[in-house]
Amino acid sequence: MERRLVIEAYPWETRVGITEDGRLVEVFWENPHATVGKIFTGIVRDIVPGLSCAFVDIGLSRNAFLFVGDTLHQGRRQELRIQEVLKRGQPVLVQVKKEPSGDKGARVTQEISLPGNHLVLLPHQDGVYVSRKITDSQGRAELKRQLEAAKPPGMGVIARTTSGDASREELLAELQALVAEWLRIVAEARQGGPPRMVYGDVGVIERCLREYLDSSTRDIVTNDEGALATVQQVLAAHPPVPALTVRLEPGELFARYGLEKEIKRALQPRVWLKHGGYLVIEETEAMTIIDVNTGRYTGQDQLADTVLKTNLDAAREIPRQLRLRRIGGIVLVDFIDMSSREHQEMVVQRLRAELNRDKAHTRVLGLTRLGLLEMTRRKSRFGLGQLLEEPCTCCGGSGTVPSLSAVCNDIKRRLAAMGHLQGHTLVCVAHPEVVAALRENEEDLAYIAARLGKQVRLQEDREAARDDFRVTTG
Repeated sequence: MERRLVIEAYPWETRVGITEDGRLVEVFWENPHATVGKIFTGIVRDIVPGLSCAFVDIGLSRNAFLFVGDTLHQGRRQELRIQEVLKRGQPVLVQVKKEPSGDKGARVTQEISLPGNHLVLLPHQDGVYVSRKITDSQGRAELKRQLEAAKPPGMGVIARTTSGDASREELLAELQALVAEWLRIVAEARQGGPPRMVYGDVGVIERCLREYLDSSTRDIVTNDEGALATVQQVLAAHPPVPALTVRLEPGELFARYGLEKEIKRALQPRVWLKHGGYLVIEETEAMTIIDVNTGRYTGQDQLADTVLKTNLDAAREIPRQLRLRRIGGIVLVDFIDMSSREHQEMVVQRLRAELNRDKAHTRVLGLTRLGLLEMTRRKSRFGLGQLLEEPCTCCGGSGTVPSLSAVCNDIKRRLAAMGHLQGHTLVCVAHPEVVAALRENEEDLAYIAARLGKQVRLQEDREAARDDFRVTTG
């Protein structure tokens, strides 16, 4: 597998696209409203014994949800009652594990974790846990022994997959840095009153490098000198990655490398497969349902072989779609019926193998008596549709239109790449709603004008659709 990181940075937005063997598998945005991983000092506002939870004010628009199983007192997990652990008005230190969604607040935990390049510090747990992907039993035992001797008493450490290739000195230095950061967080939490944030994690570029900088990563390309400096700073503190190239390329990289088209395809319910079959992906409030169809593929041999090949194509594509669309929670896959137990096992094994590339925790539970495959995937961030679309006001929410922010960012990216046009003024004609939103971003328009050495003028067109715009010279 060969991996590329495409980093497209502007003052209003940073996007990181992850491609594997030339295909887009994940996209990350620098969302200023994202809260997963952040640590807050909060106040318990309400105790709900019937739900075994507390609602905690962490300074966001809605109170966060703290389940009894995510508190620090879990000795009697089956019998523990939330009112025995927390009291109304009590200050607590919590970390966000799931973003707010719909009318639900963020989900938080007192079991805090601080991630590094090779290790994850667990301040409130005791023990050393080694990634299952490190399969060398002797190496696992030695790694566990070293970390057991080095970690502070009462704290826990997770050795990530990359720790297997790191030196002892690198691991110990990172462990000391994580412990020092935890002590700083504790001191910061004691200094001021809640609710407030005391730890914000690193930016999207650093997070992606932390997760994906390994021997499979061959190329990192960015259009921004500041982003390039961030990459080089991370690389300087990281063990050398063989055959890695880092490049600066100006312009719209997502469009140049075909990622923009892949993102738009990922917003559609139908996904075509390699040999002519297709998937239909429907996301609901409770779960995601994926239907597999033969489509245009009729095969050349028996029906069982046609079904097997289509299902194998689907098993290869489904994990990619889960990552790209940021689908989490319960997933049901309706593969085409297979009477052969051997064929069923082949499809499930193919699915498991492809899921091994996924950084998010997944569980394949197997086929039900109805032939549906059950699986789960960790859900911690907004789905792709939630980020890029919003309910349509014309159809009452049964369909979607491009969000105002997505259209504005698309226009600003397009304007920023129009330096080759003749004339001293760029005229952008768009829907009045879009023009009004753009005018609120004076700093971004000033940045584009200064970058191009041209004036930027906005013009309303009441007949235009929200996502329809054009740029001319004036």
